[in-house]
Amino acid sequence: MTASNDKSSSRRHAAASLSRVVDDVQRVSENIADAAASGRDDISADLRRLSADVARLRDTVADIAKTMASEVGDAASSIGEDAASAAKDQAKTLMSEAEAVARRNPLGVVIGALGIGFLIGLMKGRH
Repeated sequence: MTASNDKSSSRRHAAASLSRVVDDVQRVSENIADAAASGRDDISADLRRLSADVARLRDTVADIAKTMASEVGDAASSIGEDAASAAKDQAKTLMSEAEAVARRNPLGVVIGALGIGFLIGLMKGRH
């Protein structure tokens, strides 16, 4: 009966070992499932934070673009005003100089005006 007892003992030992292996595999499987769920939750939270960061960045860039557009508009307006003021000043200066020349030499101005009128008449007569 020793052989029979040895077989029975071996079977019990094999069954116990198999049960331990099955339990270990089941525990490992549960640990892997828990780790996967935790990783999935972490990734989901990271994606939500990233989405919020991108939205804030988009708003910041839009604000910067608006500010720059306003500043460029203000600068262009200022440049336009400066150019108009400079042209007005130059026109006043030119008119003052023309008036001074006309006062110093009125006959020369009249003859010059007649000459320019004559040239314009010739050019118009050709067309």
